[in-house]
Amino acid sequence: LASIGAGRVISNLVRVGKEVESLQVRFKFLFGTAEEGTKAFDNLADFAAKVPFSLEEIAAASGNLAVVSKDANDLSRILEITGNVAAVTGLDFLTTASQIQRAFSGGIAAADIFREKGLRAVLGFSEGAKVSIDETQKKFEEIFGKGGKLGNVTKDLAQTFEGTLSMIGDKFLNFQMAINESFFAELKKQ
Repeated sequence: LASIGAGRVISNLVRVGKEVESLQVRFKFLFGTAEEGTKAFDNLADFAAKVPFSLEEIAAASGNLAVVSKDANDLSRILEITGNVAAVTGLDFLTTASQIQRAFSGGIAAADIFREKGLRAVLGFSEGAKVSIDETQKKFEEIFGKGGKLGNVTKDLAQTFEGTLSMIGDKFLNFQMAINESFFAELKKQ
């Protein structure tokens, strides 16, 4: 039993190491430099530590959001908006990120699931109205961004039991990442 337990621990460390390394490489290329990619990853981890969504969910969705972000700081802003939208709509983080990416690159009309959830009305757009990409992004920022009417929904949701469990899981994942700094590097070298 001890051998099986040790095997699972090592297997999980390797899995986490692979995922983190892969995400860091993707960010490096999406944001142009290793420094900006590292900053984006650090911002993502900080965001995950404060919200009721797991780091794994956020990391899986980050590719969609990175393509509509100018830099690491912009990604942080969009992560916050995405978290608030996910909390309000009840959608999972990955689906919400996909819809945010569509809305930010093609306008609110491109985000079909948001239409079904009534988000167009929440943003103040009337049915059938032509809305530009810039108008869509400004409305999301105004309503779901810092200081917006629905800008603190993830903070409130983080205080729930579900949010607490998610943050405990993220702390454990951060612990695994800390161990991986030396373990995974040595494993790759071997």
